[in-house]
Amino acid sequence: MKKLLHLQLLPLLTGVQNFSLHLLEGLPQDEFEIWVASQPGGEFVDAIRSRGYKYIPLRFLKHPISPWDLLAFCELLWLMKRHRFDIVHTNSSKPGLLGRLAAWLCKVPLILHTAHGTSFQAGQSFWAQRFYMMMERLGNRFCHKVVFVNNSDRENCLRLRLLPESRALTVYNALPPLLASRLKAIAEKRTFEPDKPDFVIGSTLRFSRQKNVVNIVAAACRACALSPKLRFILLGEGEYLELCRQIVHSHGLNERILLPGWDPEVVKWLARFDAFILYSRWEAQPFSIIEAMQSGLAIVGSDIPSIRELVDGQSGYLIKLDDHKNLVQCLAGMAADPRGAFIKGQRAKQRIEGLCDHARMVESYLNIYRQGATPAEVGS
Repeated sequence: MKKLLHLQLLPLLTGVQNFSLHLLEGLPQDEFEIWVASQPGGEFVDAIRSRGYKYIPLRFLKHPISPWDLLAFCELLWLMKRHRFDIVHTNSSKPGLLGRLAAWLCKVPLILHTAHGTSFQAGQSFWAQRFYMMMERLGNRFCHKVVFVNNSDRENCLRLRLLPESRALTVYNALPPLLASRLKAIAEKRTFEPDKPDFVIGSTLRFSRQKNVVNIVAAACRACALSPKLRFILLGEGEYLELCRQIVHSHGLNERILLPGWDPEVVKWLARFDAFILYSRWEAQPFSIIEAMQSGLAIVGSDIPSIRELVDGQSGYLIKLDDHKNLVQCLAGMAADPRGAFIKGQRAKQRIEGLCDHARMVESYLNIYRQGATPAEVGS
């Protein structure tokens, strides 16, 4: 059996960590001895152990750049030397850089990185962007393949010459069969109810700058003033949760805009929604949108390249970033035309089934795991 290590950073159950869980569930269990490493604690660690995978806590790997990074690198180097993995699969920017370099120094036979977005983003200073691009280019030198979860990031990194085309490929994220079947069952049960007294727009997201939650909540407040039928349920936690609750309270909308915190059982909430919103500033390929589309929901998304790959005009509504007026009008307009939103939701289900297939995702990674690599692919 091949020893496979999935390297993660945070022990949370967000999209990056769910990617590992969804992929590992589909691998032949008699072909791989599965190991996972991350910061200790959290729901992700519980999920790893409940599946019977071997878990390694990383004491020194932190999220921000800090002097701890040297200790984290030494810890990873010791880990690679001790366990002699056949495959090291890194995820996220910092584990991707430190983990790939440590694996290369330890001569791991196959080093693979999945790019869940890039560390350089619009809005950063010129020098910050240049620094993060340099780090991406450095990390890409020390692995055999980089898998992008959307085509736009792959094309952008190739245009910037951050890696050679021979090492770059795109594999879309997908949901495991059991979860997908539960969501499809919800979609099949949806019916249009013309006399329904309210229209619920929901989301499952982190209350962070990336997810643009302050603007979402501000737009929800204004849209509620235009449409008495409109309701919102935004599930999640994060640094902006309390601020968003204060905004809702200041408008007297606590009964119409619910911010209940996080609930890992998102399926039951998706069944309550009539539409889904994710107006992020940047994304890679959000599982939340894939889940919502498979449950038969129309999507209100920010008009950014990665979301455009999933959502089109037939399956949702794309609004340019910071176009507050059109976002408010779109939200209020859906409540005024619920039939239109319902039809888009049915098309969303059909569209996502063609784009994101779990068997295809697993097979794509299996081909990489099985094919291995030649030494010439690394370090150049």
